[in-house]
Amino acid sequence: MNSHNNFYNYLKINKNLSYYTIRNYKNDLSDFLDFIGEKKISNINKITKLIIREYLSNLLKKNYKKKSITRKLSVIRSYLRYLKSQNIIDENHAELVHAPKNTKKLPEIIEKKEINKLLETPKFETINGSRDRAILEIFYSTGIRVSEMHKININDVDYKEQNIKIIGKGSKNRVVLFGKKCQDAIKNYATYHRVKLISNLHNDKALFLNRYGSRLSVRSIQRLVKKYFLISGLGNNLHTHSLRHTFATHLIEEGADIKVVQDLLGHESPTTTQIYTNVSAKHTKEAYFKSHPKAKLDVK
Repeated sequence: MNSHNNFYNYLKINKNLSYYTIRNYKNDLSDFLDFIGEKKISNINKITKLIIREYLSNLLKKNYKKKSITRKLSVIRSYLRYLKSQNIIDENHAELVHAPKNTKKLPEIIEKKEINKLLETPKFETINGSRDRAILEIFYSTGIRVSEMHKININDVDYKEQNIKIIGKGSKNRVVLFGKKCQDAIKNYATYHRVKLISNLHNDKALFLNRYGSRLSVRSIQRLVKKYFLISGLGNNLHTHSLRHTFATHLIEEGADIKVVQDLLGHESPTTTQIYTNVSAKHTKEAYFKSHPKAKLDVK
């Protein structure tokens, strides 16, 4: 079953997927291939609908979340679809298997007053504090993904036009906008503090550097954002994507057109963006019953 290596190359070259996405594909597909190995299935044409269902059932018994199982099934479908296109298998039986129904949970968002507290937590005058402040400001001002933050170069920031060139999913480029507060935070870090992190060993073009002068990793960005959530009292259940959710929800609450939000987030389909209208409606209802004097009288 060496065909899976060709599949990964196909994802990289033909689908233009990022290193991190392909890594996730490998992890999910590896689980399935291990399961097939345990079943002593050496002929890939022997992967039937029943085998795939048994694999999914096995994941449920191991208490995998339905969302994770759905993702793994999607990877199996993509893999078998590729094999069929290469005439390696006759049928893609995964197309006939349904994922377990997933109850859609609305994403967590951060209140506007809590956002201000979070953004002001890093110390503006220190090297790491100014860098981290700029990172938090960009996350909330632009709604970019953590992988996109990691890729920003110093020359991608246009202060005059107040925008940043972003390399998104599948290496698709887009431009995101930022306001005055975010601009001040980036300028403060880039002008006065970044230079202290630059190392002769790396000569890195990255905007955000670690203490060794090289590009700040995705994991490091995730850790530092998590740290400020805890320090500001927002708890342990939020992550970098929570700022993306918050960005989109706050825009829609303030009347932004969903197509504009879709473009800024880099979503291919408006359906993906639609969830934020649901979050906004839920948020509006909660705010109404919490704040309106007559409504509050009715709440028991």
